[in-house]
Amino acid sequence: MDADSEFRDVNQEVEYRENVSVEAVGRIVSRRRALADAYPFNVDHQGDVISLSFNPNDLGQTAYILSLVLSNLRSLSPLLNGSDLHPSEEEVRELRKYFQYFATAALAAEVGGPAWSFGFPRPDRTGFIEKLSQVWSVVKDGSVGADRTAPAHPKDDQIDVFAWRLPGDGLPGCLLAAAQVATGRNWKDKSIKAHIDDAFPKRWFSRVPVARMVAYHVIPLARPDDAFRDDVLVLGNILHRLRLPRRVSEAAGLARTGVRIEAFDELEAAVDWVASYIRQARIS
Repeated sequence: MDADSEFRDVNQEVEYRENVSVEAVGRIVSRRRALADAYPFNVDHQGDVISLSFNPNDLGQTAYILSLVLSNLRSLSPLLNGSDLHPSEEEVRELRKYFQYFATAALAAEVGGPAWSFGFPRPDRTGFIEKLSQVWSVVKDGSVGADRTAPAHPKDDQIDVFAWRLPGDGLPGCLLAAAQVATGRNWKDKSIKAHIDDAFPKRWFSRVPVARMVAYHVIPLARPDDAFRDDVLVLGNILHRLRLPRRVSEAAGLARTGVRIEAFDELEAAVDWVASYIRQARIS
């Protein structure tokens, strides 16, 4: 963090390095408070030693470490430049796929109901209208039917995840969330707030749902407090690195009760990748 700093004397250097240490420990403590057991790091009582306490049985911890790696790809951060710990291009593609599935699980926990991985390519390889019809066979609010002016070959039309709160009475007008999952540098340019209010339902429904979709943005980054309000204004509700892992941990409980979370069983492959990455880091 301070490798390139220059100091006028030893006292200034010592003071600066102490401040860096105190701020780092404070950040870790605040993240532990926000994420509870889903945070995979500990600090000892003196604040001198930071240690990894990875539990492969907690999917939230896997989601955190995977998010941490994605946040430090060379397109976003210089941290792993020149390091053997930077994932290969093939691994990056796999990590982004896993993150999509973690986002699906997190949104399921956020609304307390089933969730579908809608982003292209979809895990079940369905086409756009086929998948939308599959989702709405459960949601049952409105009728799927493409307008004649809608795009001829849509992939996902900007929606990566749908999640829905099951109503007890089976009637429309319930919590319905739609999310954009973004892992690249231009993540803040991908807001779907206006799109899901207007274009998406008018394109793809012959009878528009009465429930207004709630916009979510799912990112692997940890956003600073003073920037978060503007992020929400632009993007809608945000599941970032300080929220996503805890929701993923909660989703495991939902899945055990029989709530359908698409691609949830694919997350074991992400656990294996993270465990392997940790072994590599320790050897390095």
